[in-house]
Amino acid sequence: MLAKEAGISEPILYRHFANKHDLFIALVESVGEEVFSGWQAAVRGIDSPLEQLREILHRNPATFDPATADVYRVVFHASTEFTEPQIQQAIRDHYAKYVRFLSRITRRAQKAGEVRNDVDAETLAWQIVHAAIGFAMARLLDVPDHGTPEFVDQTIRLIMEMLIRRPRK
Repeated sequence: MLAKEAGISEPILYRHFANKHDLFIALVESVGEEVFSGWQAAVRGIDSPLEQLREILHRNPATFDPATADVYRVVFHASTEFTEPQIQQAIRDHYAKYVRFLSRITRRAQKAGEVRNDVDAETLAWQIVHAAIGFAMARLLDVPDHGTPEFVDQTIRLIMEMLIRRPRK
């Protein structure tokens, strides 16, 4: 089915991918690279790390790019394959890559005094990833009004407040 959909023969498909695991891992890696390229282009020329984070939040593929719905469907389905350690590792690596990228920007924002520093940068980055996963899941479930521009903007505002909020004394 995959070969037919791609307009190639099965032998050509298997010349590039030994099995479904390899094909899936390549898909996850490709999506990750595409997201990173988009994020890097989006923040180029933005000096403030906090504003870079805001721009990245607005470019969450789960809300920004309609083409990613099918990819998230595959990722979420594959996430249930607990007996497949290679697939689980590919998904863990995918999200960890996002966290490393976001953590670097968050650390710079903390050093600049733009983001709270009472919480580890990686923990803050994971909160952003958790929100993105939630958006992707709600999108697949076609939750009414969840992906509207107003809802997305309110959610981003709340995340930004979480990043900026200073601890109470």
